[in-house]
Amino acid sequence: MTAPEAPHASGAHVCVVGHGAAGRLHLGLLGDLGFALSVVDPAGVTPSPGVRAFDRIDTAARHRHVDVWSVCSPTATHVDTVAAVLEADPAARLLVEKPLCRPWEIPRLTALRAAHPEARLVVMDQYGHATSTVLLRSLLRELAPRHPLLAVRVGFGKDRRADIAAGRFVDRDYGVFGYEWLHMLALLRGILPPEYYRAYLSTAPEPGRLRVAADPELVSTAAHEVTAVRGVDIELYSTVVGPEAHGQVPVPGWFDLPDAADESRQRYVEVEAGPVRFGLALDPVTLPRGTRLPRNTHRLTATGPDLRHEWFIHDSPLDNALRWSIAALLSSSGPPDLDLRGVSRIALLAEAARSSCAPPAPRRLPADTPSVLL
Repeated sequence: MTAPEAPHASGAHVCVVGHGAAGRLHLGLLGDLGFALSVVDPAGVTPSPGVRAFDRIDTAARHRHVDVWSVCSPTATHVDTVAAVLEADPAARLLVEKPLCRPWEIPRLTALRAAHPEARLVVMDQYGHATSTVLLRSLLRELAPRHPLLAVRVGFGKDRRADIAAGRFVDRDYGVFGYEWLHMLALLRGILPPEYYRAYLSTAPEPGRLRVAADPELVSTAAHEVTAVRGVDIELYSTVVGPEAHGQVPVPGWFDLPDAADESRQRYVEVEAGPVRFGLALDPVTLPRGTRLPRNTHRLTATGPDLRHEWFIHDSPLDNALRWSIAALLSSSGPPDLDLRGVSRIALLAEAARSSCAPPAPRRLPADTPSVLL
């Protein structure tokens, strides 16, 4: 994706709506870029010195002109928040965290945008701006120029149980598909040829090819999708309960990565082109002997007959995406059209998972509960 002109922070004011984990990340990165900041949160938060806090969007809008609204509230509130911002600021520039909305809210969101033609909206697409993916694509052309693309596999895992117990990162609409799946789709989009990615999105989940760990409170906690598009095998795997999901949805062998004692996050991409295999371990990265790499450092390997290369890339996809989004919103040309294909895809997967499950009993599933095989 071509980056617009870099944002000029001088005098520009960003109001962050929501002071949870995402909101605090946005405030920190935007503050480092030199933007003037404020925050809206009905809980009455106390942000960093120099950041004005409000409990209502209209109050923040009356206090000072807002150049960009950064919506970091929970997914279930996104459309209501967008509506409230547009009511206070009909020509608002809006940056919304993913997922943008729930599937049944797309018509309302579309109507809001049609009613406010001067407004602009972009969605944070963190891994759509990862330079390591750009490097991987370049190396595919350089190291395997005559070999067909055979497989793309993407896995994201994290133990979010402590966050969920505290009321954070709870998605009861999409289940596991509402956490990391859009990130995985962004990486898949960055590697597959565009026509292959379109073909993947147009296919329904195949019977017997989607395995989901059901949960009576969280809808689902792990999923593994296996499919093929034009001869390319595609696998996506994610868990939000760490190793506990392995007895419900077995972890794929390609996602069996080195563990760090104090870190449950794992983010990995594997690509096969003929006899050449690429592996991209995204931050946080632990080397095979247990060494933890510095923050925002990614490891890319390429192996094959008489071939072994290794690269370390220092890059923050979140910082890249935030800079690009602000620049796109403030540029004279504006951002590209809104792409809702990812939201539609995770909605399709979530619905497939729900429709295959009998109504669950109101209790927690033990770790060894069998998964649902669609």
